[in-house]
Amino acid sequence: MAVKKLVYGLTLALAMAGMAQAEVVHKVGKVTWHPAGYVGKDVAMVGYVLVSKPDYILFSDEAKGAVSRHDLPVTGAGIDTMKHGLKYLLHGRFVKGQTFANGSPYHLELSALPAVK
Repeated sequence: MAVKKLVYGLTLALAMAGMAQAEVVHKVGKVTWHPAGYVGKDVAMVGYVLVSKPDYILFSDEAKGAVSRHDLPVTGAGIDTMKHGLKYLLHGRFVKGQTFANGSPYHLELSALPAVK
């Protein structure tokens, strides 16, 4: 009986350790509609390039559509290689500061190159 409890405990501990290491990937809207919980934190998110500007892109949950305040400006290395219509996985720090053309005071500063999802 004690051996079964030990095996169960070890199995549970290993499973929990694996869950703790799993990356949480957010949708753009989840972050931009509730920004206070993400400011200053590293986040991973999936989405599409909605608009490309020389210094930033607007990242969205939708591949096409009107620009809104809830589309996320993204800055950093690799944005110039991103193509419209492709789904991307981005990693970066969610920050508040500069206001962008869509009226958002938040943006994502990339910490890794964009990856096609």
